[in-house]
Amino acid sequence: MDSRLLADRHPALGQLYRVWLARGEGVAMPPAGNITERLADLDDVIVVIRRPSESDETLRIERSGKDVDRLYGVALAGEPVGRLTPSSADADNEAAIVLASGRTLMMEDQAQLPGGPARIVRLYLPFADEAGAVAGVVVGIVKAV
Repeated sequence: MDSRLLADRHPALGQLYRVWLARGEGVAMPPAGNITERLADLDDVIVVIRRPSESDETLRIERSGKDVDRLYGVALAGEPVGRLTPSSADADNEAAIVLASGRTLMMEDQAQLPGGPARIVRLYLPFADEAGAVAGVVVGIVKAV
């Protein structure tokens, strides 16, 4: 992913991506403690999703930033991941791909939001547990301009 191009199009997501890269400290993905608790400047534009403890458990949003909640018109913490896209199956698939692969993913689509239709950009960034396995995902979410 080209961080300069990302920063030009979506400054907050570009900044989030740079933080994610820096917190990785040379490994494929940053440990959970390096990323999920250290995003003070970007906390408003992210949601955090953790891998469920049971394989058949629904993916849920663990925490959500106030800008994201304002954009969606509801507090998303505790909600199913499916709330992030116009099609809940798409959101589940996006999160599942990142959880399975440990790779980043960026998606943009049209959504009907409380404030009217808008293009929404989501940047999925995985984070690792102590063993280096994917433990969850930080998702930066902004309205496309």
